[in-house]
Formats: sequence, structure tokens, C-alpha cells
Amino acid sequence: MNILGIHGGVTQLHHDPAAALLIDGKIVAAIEEERLNRQKGGLGHIPVRAIEFCLRHASMEIRDIDLVVHSGETNHDLEIRIKQYLNHYFGSSPEVILVNHQMAHLASAYYASGFKEAYVLSYDGYGDNLSAAFGFGSSNELKMHRTFGLEDSLGLFYSVMTSFLGFEPADAEYRVMGLAAHGKPGIELKDIISIFHNTIQIDNRFFRGSDRVFSVASSQEDYDPPLRSRFEPWYRNSLCDLLGPPRRLNEPITQRHADIAYATQKAFEQASFALVNQLLKDCDFPVNLALAGGCALNCATNGLLLKHPRISKMFVQPAASDRGIALGCAYLGAAKLGDKVSPMNTTYLGGEYSDDEIRSILELLGVSFVRSENIISSAAELLSSGKIIGWFQGRSEYGPRALGNRSILADPRNEIMRDMINKRIKFREEFRPFAPVVASEFASQIFDLSDESPFMTCAVQVRESWKRHIPAVVHKDGTARVQTCNATQNILLHKLLLKFYQLTSVPVLLNTSFNIKGEPIVETPQNAVATFFGSGMDDLIIGNYIVGKSK
Repeated sequence: MNILGIHGGVTQLHHDPAAALLIDGKIVAAIEEERLNRQKGGLGHIPVRAIEFCLRHASMEIRDIDLVVHSGETNHDLEIRIKQYLNHYFGSSPEVILVNHQMAHLASAYYASGFKEAYVLSYDGYGDNLSAAFGFGSSNELKMHRTFGLEDSLGLFYSVMTSFLGFEPADAEYRVMGLAAHGKPGIELKDIISIFHNTIQIDNRFFRGSDRVFSVASSQEDYDPPLRSRFEPWYRNSLCDLLGPPRRLNEPITQRHADIAYATQKAFEQASFALVNQLLKDCDFPVNLALAGGCALNCATNGLLLKHPRISKMFVQPAASDRGIALGCAYLGAAKLGDKVSPMNTTYLGGEYSDDEIRSILELLGVSFVRSENIISSAAELLSSGKIIGWFQGRSEYGPRALGNRSILADPRNEIMRDMINKRIKFREEFRPFAPVVASEFASQIFDLSDESPFMTCAVQVRESWKRHIPAVVHKDGTARVQTCNATQNILLHKLLLKFYQLTSVPVLLNTSFNIKGEPIVETPQNAVATFFGSGMDDLIIGNYIVGKSK
């Protein structure tokens, strides 16, 4: 069966539209709309370009699709609106069904994990009037067995604190997580969030919300109208009474801000453990755990959960936020129609360009380039000499992480490399860390890691003996958000790591997404060239071609 999972365009606040295509239970294509329309987050957008990409990749038309699945079962008019826009853009509409938002998250985690049996947790801001759900999957069947309402939303708590700290809520929570490592204990948030016997209580009087979320005022004087835009403040005046003034536009980040971020992260970690303890309360032996939902992208928390005594193996869906809803919808549709679904063995599910296509584009753009007869050796030599390179190879990644096909790569041995990339290329805050990619055969020697981590979803401790060798990828708290890489997962990147190791005795590279602050990760060669010349990268390696800059 040909199943199209889609997500996006429900309201103007809706973010991360995407599409995913399963054929006979196997993922053949998945991509976010932002990669194609170049509008980060894709607020309010319908995923028409993402749908068109999936169909084109599979040489299909919309009439070849057996079922379209979208989350949003509580939106009474959504099914007809989807049918209308499919007819408008593609000339036809297959059967459309709606599923629960949290169930789609659960499906994206369980079916993608490859676990025969697993306990599953979905937690995020909210969707279909729920903020979290527990599930259990066994023998390709998934059931949701507990849900949590809007009043329990850990995702909303973290987004409100993100807004208070002057970052964009529902987008920049990772900045709060990064800043937290620079904070210290002292600030208490127990008036906002408390935990007793693994029961979480959140006082929502500090939060604003949309029409579908709480927006109750205690009096006319402190009335806060419901949110109409993600860019409005998400907190109420009562939070300022508790913590002092919020961080204003372009205000420098102070130690106080870092301490609030620290308190936010610690409260979130404790609450996440409480949720997992509830989910696993009847387990008296280690089990498999699968995670999805925007909260599951908190890699610092995930790294701690790896040490949970009742977790044997853990899988975090790499597109865990709402962009992964499309995949979960496709999985649910395939299971409904009787397909045996396959796990998510790769995130390389987007666009790909041949050398001939790349050459034609470079010639059209009028840039100077040379063809390398050994692109691995060329790249390794540039990296070992301190060059920062754009690395564009194969199919693009589905999800928010660049995993070696749309990446900026650099030498991790130079401590100032982090500051150089933040200032010259990413144009972002200096406290933001960079992640390492490591050849799998060396991973456990360098990081406190006992299993593969191919999707960069967990932050783990760097072993003490290696911190001085790779300082550019060690965060303030001694952790790193690791991507492991073997030849099966990404043969070209693995070869590059081994060649770099041959030259430097370090099998690790600094790996960050190929974009600058505020922009989506590059998708096409044209995007790569524009970003390269608009930033301080030294060289661009795209396919077998090297693009430099005139001196």
C-alpha cells in the first residue's frame, strides 16, 4: 500500500509541516516543508512542496496514494479542508483519515524503533487537547493507554520559560538547554512545577495560551488575552513577580539568565524522570523505551535517561518534534491497512543530486570549482589544516539534526574553533555548543556510551582522558551530543572520519547543521552555495567538487 502521512496547516500557529511516504510499510521519502520553501518552522504552511517531493521521488501521482493520514482528530473541519487543498494543488484527493496527535507521536517512536516490544512516551506542548501519552507496542501493534491534559504540559512549561528568557518559544528551547550548562543552583521553580511521588503538578497561572489552551485571568487587572502569534510573550505578569524582569530584545545574557535556564532544565529533567517512572511503574526488569514529541529532543535529559535502571535500550525518534508527526501518521495508516512496517534505519530521506546535476548548477551560478579525484582525502586534508568546510552529500536528513549529509564540519582539536564557527558562520550566541560525530568503533573509548547513537539524540559525558583532545565539542558541563557513524549508516562520512583519524589520531569531527541562524538547513546545491558565500566557511565540498573563495 502507498501511504502518505502529512502534517501542518491546521492554524497559523501550527509549525513544522512535513510529509512522509511509506510504500508497503517501508519509508521511501520524508521531508519538512521548511527545507523547500526556506521559511524556518513553516508557521501555518500546508506541506504541498513536501507532498510534491515525496510523490516525485517515488515517481507517483496523487492518484497512486491509497490513504492520506493527518493528525488533528479534534479539528472537526480538517478532513474536508485537506481534501480541498489536495484537489486544488494536485487535482485529486485520496481517502483522508485523521488520527490523534499524541498517537501519531507514539507511532513515530514505536514503529521507527524496530523494537518488538517497547514502552512508549510522547510528550510535547499540546496537540488534540493533550500534552502527553503513554503507549505500549508489541508485535507491530501499538496501543495508547494513558493521556495527559493541557494542564500537565511539560512542553508548555519549557516554552514559557524560553519566552521569558527572550528566545522564541516552540522553536528555541534548545538554546535554553545549552545555556543551562552555564548556570548554577539557587533559583527555585517549585511554585511553578512540583513533583511528589512521581506526580507532576504545574501551576498554569504563570502561563498564557491560545484559544485551545488555558487563558483564564484571575481578575480584570491582570487579564492576558489569548495568544494569536507565537512571537507574543507566553508568560504572565505573575512570572515576573516570581523571577524578576524577563530578558528583553537583544539584552545581553547574564548569569541570572543562565541560572534561570539551569533551574528550568533541572525541573524538566526531574519531571521527565517522573513521567518515565509512571510509565514503567509495573516493570520489575529492564525494558525498551521509545520517545517522541518535542520534549524528546532535550538531549541532556535523554542522556540521563540512558542511565535509568529500568531501561534496557532506548530509542528517540530523530524527528521527534511535530515534523515527525507526518511519519507517525504514515505508520498508523500502513498498520491500519495491514502492511508490516519497517523501522527507521536512516534519516537520509530527502533530496539527492548527481555529480552531473551539481556541476550544471555550479556552472549556472558562475562559481569557481574544481573536481577532486579523491574527495575524502581532499576533505580530510582541509579539515586537518584547520579549514571549516560545508559538506553536501547524498540525500538530505529528515529532522532537525544534520547527520553528515548537510553539515558544516571542522577540526575538534582546536578549542577556539567553537567560537570561530559561532561568530563567522552561525552568527549565534557564544554559549551554544557544537556536536561531535565519531567513527563507531572508537565511540565507547571517547564517550560514556555503550551503544550506537546514530541520530544525535543524547548528550553523554566525554571521557576525561579525551576532553583535551576534542575541546571544541565538549560543552561546559563536560557532555557532548554524540553522533556515532559506521560504514552501513553513512559510508562516505565514515571514510572521512577514518581518514581524518589517520592524519590526526582523532576519529572525531565537529559536526553542525549547514545553515546560519534563523534559516533552515540547506536542501539544494543552490542553497548550499548561497549559505557558503554568505558566511565565513573556507571551502564547500559538494559531491566530488570543491568550491573555494577568491582571495
